[in-house]
Amino acid sequence: MEELVENISSIISKLYLSVENKGYDILMKISDISEDLFSQNPLNIIYNDTYRIYIDLFIKVVIFSFFIFYFLKLLLYLYSENGIENLYYFIIKVIIVLILSSNSYYICQKAVYFNFLLTDTISKSLENIANIDISYNYIKEEKYSLQEIIEFDDKTNIEGVIDIIISFFVINMIIFLCVRYVVVILSILISPFSFLMILSKETRKLFFIWLKCLVFSLLIQVVNKLLLFIIIISKDNKEMFSAILIGTLFIMYRLNRSFLYAKDK
Repeated sequence: MEELVENISSIISKLYLSVENKGYDILMKISDISEDLFSQNPLNIIYNDTYRIYIDLFIKVVIFSFFIFYFLKLLLYLYSENGIENLYYFIIKVIIVLILSSNSYYICQKAVYFNFLLTDTISKSLENIANIDISYNYIKEEKYSLQEIIEFDDKTNIEGVIDIIISFFVINMIIFLCVRYVVVILSILISPFSFLMILSKETRKLFFIWLKCLVFSLLIQVVNKLLLFIIIISKDNKEMFSAILIGTLFIMYRLNRSFLYAKDK
C-alpha cells in the first residue's frame, strides 16, 4: 500500500513539475488574442492576392446564384402566386451581404483589435486598483496560501492536494485556451462564407452559430481577467482566501469548459 502511495505521489510530482516549468508560460502566451494573430500562419494567407481573388470570385458566384434562384422563384410566382420575398428587400439584403462578405477579414480583424483593447484597458485598470500584474503567474505564486486555512490530518500531504488542484486547473485551461485559439482562427478563415449564410433562411442559423462562437471565444479572455482580479483582491482576506481561490478557479474552469459545448446549444 505504501509503495502504491509513493508511486502515485511520484507521478503527481512529475506532473506538477511539468506544469510548474511550462504550464504558466503557455497560459500567458495564449490567454490574450491580439491583432498580431493576423501576421502569423495560417491567417497571414488572407493578405495573399491570389487567395483574395479566389475568395472574391466565390462570393460573386454565390451572389449571382442567389439572383438566378430568386428570379426562378419569381417566374414560378407568376404562375402559382405563392408568396415570394419583396424584390427591393432582396436586393438590399444581397448588397449588405456582399459588403460584409467582401470585408469579412477586415471586420474580424477590427473585432479582435477592439476586444484586445477592451481586455487591455480593463486589465490595466484592475492592475492600478490591485497594484499588481493581472496574470496566471499569480496563481503560481500564491498556490501555498491554501495551507493557511485548510486543516488536514498530519498524515495528509497538503502540498500534494494543492498541487493536484492547481495542476488540474492549469492543464485544463491550456486545453480550453488552445481550442479557443484554433476556433478563433477557423472562424476568421471561414468568415466570408459565414456572412453568405445570411442570404437564406435555411442557412441563417449557421451564421448565428458562427457569430456566437467567435464572440464568446473573444470575450472569454475579458472574463478570465476579471476572475483573476477577484483572486488577487481576496488575498488580504486570509480567512476566506482559500475558499475564494478554489471557488474562482472552479468558476473559470466551468466557464471555459462551457465554451466547448456552446456551439451545440
